[in-house]
Amino acid sequence: MGTTQVAVTARLKEIAPCQKELHVEVPREEIEAEFEAVYRELKKNAFVPGFRVGFAPRDLLERYHGEKAKEEVLNRLVAHSLEEALKQQESLDLVGRPSVTDLQFDPKTKLSYSARLEVAPQVPLGRYKGLSLIRPKVKVTEEDLSRVLARMQESQAQLEPVLESRPAAEGDFLLANVTEQSPGKPPVKRRDLIIPLDLSKEKDPDGILKGLLGLTPGEGRSLPVKEGRTLTVELKTIKAKRLPALDDAFARSVGSFETLAALKQAIQESLQKEGEASQRQALESQAIHELLEGWNFDVPPSLVGSQAQRLLKERALELMNQGVPPSEVEERAKLLAEQAKLDALKQVKLFFILRRIAASEEISATAQEIEARLKALADRLKVSVEEVRKDLEARELLEELGWNIVRMKVFDLIIQEATINDRT
Repeated sequence: MGTTQVAVTARLKEIAPCQKELHVEVPREEIEAEFEAVYRELKKNAFVPGFRVGFAPRDLLERYHGEKAKEEVLNRLVAHSLEEALKQQESLDLVGRPSVTDLQFDPKTKLSYSARLEVAPQVPLGRYKGLSLIRPKVKVTEEDLSRVLARMQESQAQLEPVLESRPAAEGDFLLANVTEQSPGKPPVKRRDLIIPLDLSKEKDPDGILKGLLGLTPGEGRSLPVKEGRTLTVELKTIKAKRLPALDDAFARSVGSFETLAALKQAIQESLQKEGEASQRQALESQAIHELLEGWNFDVPPSLVGSQAQRLLKERALELMNQGVPPSEVEERAKLLAEQAKLDALKQVKLFFILRRIAASEEISATAQEIEARLKALADRLKVSVEEVRKDLEARELLEELGWNIVRMKVFDLIIQEATINDRT
């Protein structure tokens, strides 16, 4: 290998906000030295007709392996010279990787090229103290408590046979054998299916289940469905949902609570914490809006572009997970892309604002804070701290963990220094 210390001439100029161009020239002496190094290495292993490996003269190496040598020299010189040129620009806060353009290479004279660079913006310190924020009220009501208890009851509910002789009604659960018949295909039979008679538009959009109302055990009924198919339902038993009583036994069945009062107290505290988290999120959202409105500067286009692509993919996946057909997602692509660009611009701008505030206030994540976060993750995943650390390092997320701590501290400061009015 040739030396990585390459003598270069470098000139920097600004071509757009957050974008610079670095013109680099490498002198003939450096090119010759690199060719010497490359041919020394080639000579050790390169095959040349009529010579044992390691004994071919330079002129024959050039004849048989000249193109390979030229490509290797060029790659090395560009890499080393760009590294050296960037060292001469110590004040640059680079974003992403440089892209090389206008490459000119004459092995006998010189090498020159331009490197397009994106740099972090010079963010002027804007207003972040004394923001006017409104704090939503956190109040846990009896209705909230009842709603959670009702969901817990639902999760513990059991289906029991209806003992009285009556026809099926809305809200029942039917134990039935079902035969599906499609045109030109053999029938498909399914035994002992549970059919909830939920006639809501969400659960029964085509109104098929309404055809089962009034059915009695032992009776069968055919229901027409889409594309000429029919379902024949033979009702075996009508079942009804039985909710457990809200008592101390129920409390013990859902967790380590001795009494119903203890369970209610735990729910109350959990709802209070959720409310406080929502309150904090609302304050942060208002602060973000104020910061984005009040701070004006340009941001690197590539960061916005890559973030927009990431957001676009996430939103397309969300829509498909919600059941939206891929063709419809494709139709929405243009609108989704425009919104993703706007959101990406805000996210990138916010990152540089928070970074500027952190620098001004000398806010950072301490080793102890990072260690505490790692331990919390390890406890949650039931693995060692070292395993979590290695996993985050492998996925290049350890720095992100530190940034999350800094971000939280910055918002702590902004909220602490804000003028906050409580919403009545």
